[in-house]
Amino acid sequence: MRKLIPVLLLTSILLTSCNFPLTQSTPDPALVATGVAATLTAASPNITQTPQNQSTTSLPTVALNTLEPSATPTITPTATTPPGDPRLTLGTPGFTDTFTSGTAFGLAAEPYEDDAVIIEVKNGAMQFTSFKVNGGKRWRLTSRNPQNLYLEGTFKTVSCSGNDQYGLVFRAPTYSDGIGYYFGATCDGKYYLQRMDANDTVTIVSLTTESNILSGSGQVNRLGVWAENESIKLYVNGNLIKEISDNNLVNKGYIGAFTAAYDNPGLTIQLEEISLWPLQ
Repeated sequence: MRKLIPVLLLTSILLTSCNFPLTQSTPDPALVATGVAATLTAASPNITQTPQNQSTTSLPTVALNTLEPSATPTITPTATTPPGDPRLTLGTPGFTDTFTSGTAFGLAAEPYEDDAVIIEVKNGAMQFTSFKVNGGKRWRLTSRNPQNLYLEGTFKTVSCSGNDQYGLVFRAPTYSDGIGYYFGATCDGKYYLQRMDANDTVTIVSLTTESNILSGSGQVNRLGVWAENESIKLYVNGNLIKEISDNNLVNKGYIGAFTAAYDNPGLTIQLEEISLWPLQ
């Protein structure tokens, strides 16, 4: 690991708070979370964050640009909903945000902006617009924090290319330390899974070409992750593409989305919908 280096303090933002209970067959009081969302941001090569009322902390390196491609799966995309699509069997999600407002992600009052990105809710989406390449990850979390879940995000690639990245964050134990899982897709049609620990970043699934990912700009891809205890299943457009086991982060954690610009300084990604199904 490279040594952590100090980074510039990012401006704290004022966030709106309200309650959002999750719907499930047996209500779990622990899942009735206060709707205070915090931005976790990262500066390459170190991650830094400026949550509300907390100071900036230097965190481990996220070396997404060093991932090595692995073999190409043989899954063939289909124009119809795949029979194994979790949406067909899970019913109504416990939480869905189609971004008619930015309340659930703390963006109702104003956008979040730093030296590398602006995150705002506009035109029915949460939009990430980058200003430069190699600025590291920029991500946004909301307060829902189940242990076991199926989480799905519908992403539109407004402007992206090559190794530019976007995806889902899950099981982040706090808003402020960057720990969690990152299921990402690249704009040239690859996917990966990484885990941020307290002192390291672990690549669980290396960059892998996936034919179900629609590559390039102007595409819509639905990324999903099924996390049940140590079992993790990854989905693209309703297709199961990978199943792995990892027992390092099995407790409750926050959910959200992220982007990282590596090829296009104007990377623009819109999260059109994010939905959560808590699993018993």
